[in-house]
Amino acid sequence: MITVPDIVRKIISRTPYLEEALSRDIINLSGLARDIRPEVEKLTMKKVELGSVIMALKRLQPKLRTSLELEMIFKTPPELILRSNLLEITIANSSLLAEKQKHLLLYASKRHAQFITITHGIFETTIIASRQTLDMIYKLYKDEKIISEIADLSSITVKFPVDIINTSGVYYTILKILAWENIDITEVVSTYSEITIILKKDYVERAFGLIKGLFD
Repeated sequence: MITVPDIVRKIISRTPYLEEALSRDIINLSGLARDIRPEVEKLTMKKVELGSVIMALKRLQPKLRTSLELEMIFKTPPELILRSNLLEITIANSSLLAEKQKHLLLYASKRHAQFITITHGIFETTIIASRQTLDMIYKLYKDEKIISEIADLSSITVKFPVDIINTSGVYYTILKILAWENIDITEVVSTYSEITIILKKDYVERAFGLIKGLFD
């Protein structure tokens, strides 16, 4: 059975503004409780006392991770790497893609300054690469079905100095602050100890400043 605290946590977590305000203790709990109580009652399908909603908010407050807590996670700030002149091409999957990807990765590996990442999904494959590889991509995939192309992209890579696999909320904190500032993200690619955020070049300067500010 779904509980009042479960509902309250769901309502707060879907709204970055409320979550941040609640975590910083700069919002009136009684007023917030009155505001969300109708939705809580609708989802629980019963009458809910205002005090129950306020109590759920109070118990949720200490659990919210704010950007300031990243300072406690990382004694050494992560390395930030900025790249520009990227493009994204999404191709429908076929039996020939695997072999073509080998050639593309080999081509890129011989040009060390070039960036490339390939995400193979169930039905489609997305390639994000430096613009210098565009001719080779078109050559390799000329017989494939290209679903979409996005040019003029940039990337911000956050290279963490520690193992973050078992550290909850790190990616969320970074993505949350970008969402709060209405910065559109084209793609997110991650590996064991790094996350790369792909976005349009118009957003990159502001996004870089926001992410850097999390660790300053």
